[in-house]
Parts: sequence; structure tokens; C-alpha cells
Amino acid sequence: MKYAYFLLVLLSASVQADEFFEAEYGEQPNHLTPLDHPSDEYDQRISEHLFLTGGELGRFISRPSFGLESCVSVYEKITDELVKQPDALWPATSDKKKYFITVTQAAENLWYSMAQNNSEKKTKQVEVTRIDREISLRLAVAIQRTWARMLNHTKYPAKASLGLDGTTFQLSVWVRGFGDLNGETWSPDKGLPAEIVSIGEALADFARDKAASEEPLIQRLKKLETEIPKV
Repeated sequence: MKYAYFLLVLLSASVQADEFFEAEYGEQPNHLTPLDHPSDEYDQRISEHLFLTGGELGRFISRPSFGLESCVSVYEKITDELVKQPDALWPATSDKKKYFITVTQAAENLWYSMAQNNSEKKTKQVEVTRIDREISLRLAVAIQRTWARMLNHTKYPAKASLGLDGTTFQLSVWVRGFGDLNGETWSPDKGLPAEIVSIGEALADFARDKAASEEPLIQRLKKLETEIPKV
């Protein structure tokens, strides 16, 4: 009996070893996944049109199948007063910097503006709108910390998930000691990816509405940071 069981195990292992690994299908992961590498022409077109500023403190890119691509960039700038001082100490401290959110949006879909993707078979010029808003150090820190925590968990999914059309959201941030971290999610409807996408969209709305308060966003960001498991 033991011999028969052992033989069955060997046969099973042999079958598994002779078959290529394939992904099982299931629900979307509760984390971000790596970006495709290397980048393609579409990635390049998005960066050329939408990356008009730095984004080291956080970048949030929306890539809908048929809608308008957009980008939220969070970054810092040295104050003009410090730049004018030839004997200034570097790197500049936080109180010598200003912090900004910039929202850029294409006037038409960038994917279909590429020659290989439209009926005219030619690359089209695309206008881009830009909105800037200065923010506090507190909000800049809250964004960078939450983006960093989320992106630090970026990994390949345990199971594949299917979907048509929808929107791909890409996030990036710079972290001292790690460098640039990148990840993405596709039309998430629950969990941590859905919440960070919702906050990314809220940041864009905040930049557009100059009267909007920072505090609700800061509280949402801090709450989400505590919910992300520590590595």
C-alpha cells in the first residue's frame, strides 16, 4: 500500500514537472503590481505630455481606455530667496522649500493620437491643460508617506484577474534609500488599491478647487497609511 502511494506521488510530481506553469484566475490583489518593463511608446507619450513638473513626492497617473489621460504630480521647489544666496547650505531644509500639486490632463485620448491607433494613420498634436496649487509641508509629507508605504508592497499577484476596458492607474514616488518606486492597479473596486485611487482622484479635485481644505485629505492619507501592513 505504501509503495502504491509513493508511486502515485512520483507520477503526480512527474506530470507537474512536465507542464508549463500557468496562472490561476481569481480576485484582484489587495496591493499594487509592477509596471510592464520596458516602457513602450504609449508610456513615452504620456510622460512627454503630462510630466511637466517633478513628481518625486508622489505621482498618480490615470490611463482610461477611452477617456482623457491625466496626471497628479507632487513635488518641491527651493524658494527664490534661497536660490539667490550664493553661500546657502545644501541640501535645503524643509522650511526653505515650497510644495506643490500640479494636475495635467490631455485634451484628447493620447493612445488614439498615435498613428498606429487611429484611422488617419498619423500622429496628432494633443493640447494639455495644467493646474497648479501650492500645498503645505504637512500635506506633502502625508502624500509621500502613504505612496511610499503602498508602493513598498508592490509585487506580482498570486492570481490573474480578467477585465475589459476600464482604467489603469499608475503610482510612483521617490524614497530615500530605495530610489524610485512604481506600481499600478486596474479599475480597483475594493481594498487598499481602491482607496489610494480614490485619494489620488481627490487630490486632483483639491488642486482644481482653490477653496478646498487640506485637512480632510491629510486625515484620509494618515488613516490609509496605518491600514497598509508594514513590511
